[in-house]
Formats: sequence, C-alpha cells, structure tokens
Amino acid sequence: MAFLLKTFLFSSLLASHQIQIDHELEETAAISQGLRDFNTEFLGHQESNRFAVYLKDDNEQVIGGVIAWMRPGIQLLYIDSIWLSEESRNQGYGKKLMLAAEAEGKKYGCTHAQVDTLSFQAEPFYQKLGYKRIGVIKKYYGEHDAIFLRKDL
Repeated sequence: MAFLLKTFLFSSLLASHQIQIDHELEETAAISQGLRDFNTEFLGHQESNRFAVYLKDDNEQVIGGVIAWMRPGIQLLYIDSIWLSEESRNQGYGKKLMLAAEAEGKKYGCTHAQVDTLSFQAEPFYQKLGYKRIGVIKKYYGEHDAIFLRKDL
C-alpha cells in the first residue's frame, strides 16, 4: 500500500490528481512501461535482456560476478555491476568474467559495451580491457567522480 505523504492540488483542472510518495515501490512497473512505450516511437521496440555471469567456489557459493543487460536492437551491452570477493581479486577472474559477459553480448548482436564506475573504483581495470572514457561527471558522489566508458566489441 502506497504511503500518502502529501497530496498536492495544482489547479481545478487537476483537482482529482494526487502526488504520492511511495517507499514500497509497488507501482513502478507502470512508470517503466510508460517510458518504454514513449521510447519505442524513437528507438523501435527495445527488449532488455538481463543476465549474470557468476564465479563460484568449490562449494558452489558465489564469490564474484557480473550483472549485465543487453539491448540487441541498439547493439548495446551494459555492464551494470561487477564484484569479486576480496580473496578472489588480482587473480584474473575479473577479466574472465568481463570477457564472458562480452561474449554473451556478442552472441545477441551487441557491437559495443558500456560501463560506469566511480573514481575510486575500477577505471584502470576497464581500460586494460579496451574500454575508453567517454564522459565524466565531477563530484557525482560527494568528492568522487562518475566515469563512463565504452568499448567496441
């Protein structure tokens, strides 16, 4: 149930409309679908295919991985998240995970990949994999910059 924090009445034309703040996020599907419908006019139908690539230990526990999505209609692979447990870092697993995600994107027709990172995170890692900086937002999170990178696959 949406928590009604405040109701604003903007005019007599909108007297039956309410602005609601909802921390339960129960009706977000309508917003997402509305935006997809609007974008379809400009981009055509855009299926978004989410997937993950896992690194598991001998006990089948996830100790790292990549979460990504792709939109084959615009040939885009987007790397949403990559994480490795502390003990799994600096052993080449990050590269293997990224290459597996990129290979999956290629199978679906993606011709480029994008990722963003914060200035204290992994820009050099992505650059070693061939990603090029395409933009930056200074002080995006406090003192930390947001860095956007792209690679042709």
